[in-house]
Amino acid sequence: MDYDRLRIPLEKGLSDELFQMFRGDIISGILKEAVVEESGGHVRAMLEGHAFRLTPRMAPGLHDLAAGVRKKLGLADQVEFYVVSNADINCAAYPAQEDGKEHVVMIHSGLLERFDDEELCFVLGHELGHLISRNSELSRIMEFVFPAQSNIPLLLQNKVALWNKLAELSADRYGFLACRNLDKCVSAFFKMASGLDTARFAFSASAYHEEVDAVLEFFRSHPEGGGSTHPVNPIRIKALQFFAGSALFKSVSETGEAVEDETLESQVGGLLDVMISQGFSELDRHRAFFMASGGLIMAGADGELSEDEAERILLTLASTTHFPQAFLGHVHNSGKVEKIFTGSASAILSVNPGERSAMFSYLIDVVLADRRLNDKEIDLLFDLGDKVFSFSRKEVAQALAARIQHSFIPRFSD
Repeated sequence: MDYDRLRIPLEKGLSDELFQMFRGDIISGILKEAVVEESGGHVRAMLEGHAFRLTPRMAPGLHDLAAGVRKKLGLADQVEFYVVSNADINCAAYPAQEDGKEHVVMIHSGLLERFDDEELCFVLGHELGHLISRNSELSRIMEFVFPAQSNIPLLLQNKVALWNKLAELSADRYGFLACRNLDKCVSAFFKMASGLDTARFAFSASAYHEEVDAVLEFFRSHPEGGGSTHPVNPIRIKALQFFAGSALFKSVSETGEAVEDETLESQVGGLLDVMISQGFSELDRHRAFFMASGGLIMAGADGELSEDEAERILLTLASTTHFPQAFLGHVHNSGKVEKIFTGSASAILSVNPGERSAMFSYLIDVVLADRRLNDKEIDLLFDLGDKVFSFSRKEVAQALAARIQHSFIPRFSD
């Protein structure tokens, strides 16, 4: 089976980009050679004696279920499944650290107590999907380079956050292939979201689907939320519903071959638009256009866009868009940079005039990024300070003086 064609195209593209950016092949090789003892991996070493390993003798039913999921997905690699004492409803996959060793899937006891066999098949298939796509390996590489997630460069943070969500959506498809019962996938999501067992009340998958549609409509009109590393459940459920009824799933089920499915891509694309917009308000959109257009105007005042100026613009843009380089290129190539600048500045100031000092300071910082002071750039700042921000000439001079004292480091040579 061509596993890559099962994945969401945007997820695969981002995975390939990040793997190349982090030089995953090199780092993965180094980590494997750096192993001092053949322990089978630190995760397995940690679990042995502290967790319950699913074996044919100790847990024949669960062992056969897990082995069946691995066989159904066609994963040739060996996988060890462990149950750990933890009330949280969770499950995680850890890639083998050495060639020829087993991957590890860790199942929390809280999940095992609440999920029936079909729901468990979905969860295990999802986790094996992370291994098949090598997304679990990419996660390990990024966590090795940046052990503290907060240290990921701002330019990458939103992109990595989006990739995490897309990786979950792709893994859900493997989970569905292992379960093939949409209602059971939905009840699994319900249990993960609520922490409840459906045996406590009459759970209705169809009613939950209606609730999903209502929540999605809310997110379309209220994009401000969505800071989790996982996509919100309504998006995941709707994406699975589309996949379950797709030509791609039908082909894989009947022939084992994946086919192109433009209808599915279009349906999921609409959901991705909602997901990508989450966390970014309408005001954030205006801020992004202001930073891109304002940065281009200031950097171009001296007739040259330096690497330092471009990096300063991109670092600021990264807080309001997942793809700062593409967004900056879009604004640059629009032929309407000045119109975008005046329109976005006006939109921001009409809603929140208190941002004008921060907005003007950003324009000054772009000018100072290349460590040069140019008469044309300074004249432009005075002009924009007056016409766009309604500052007096003295206020502009004071703002300039403050930023120069704080940030300006002269070049020793050109």
